[in-house]
Amino acid sequence: MADPTIESRRYEPLERLRTAIARLRYVVIALLVVMFAGFTFLGFQIERLGARVDRLAAKVDGIDATLGVKFDETNAKLDATSQRLAVELKTTTTELTDIAKRLTATSAVAPAPPPAPAQPAPAPVEPKPAPTQPPRGRR
Repeated sequence: MADPTIESRRYEPLERLRTAIARLRYVVIALLVVMFAGFTFLGFQIERLGARVDRLAAKVDGIDATLGVKFDETNAKLDATSQRLAVELKTTTTELTDIAKRLTATSAVAPAPPPAPAQPAPAPVEPKPAPTQPPRGRR
């Protein structure tokens, strides 16, 4: 018969391999569980983010509708004001044209004003001599 210690030594690497494979299975299963939990968590977060985006889009639509009404009112006011200004500008232009025509007609009939009298040229002023100081005497 064969020696039991030799035979156990012969199968020892095989047993270690089986143990390593069993441990590797546990590691792979744990890794799969962690990955599944991570993807589940990410899916939940993405769903929450989608809901927040939807709420934000609804708020933006509400603001857009509110501003649209306000802009329409403002545009109507601006249109009315610009139409009034156009009418006033046309009226003012007509009035100024009439005034200019009247002034032109009046100045063509009226004689030219007499020329201003010529003024004589001012006489040149002669400079005064500088005052002289009395001579100083010796003391």
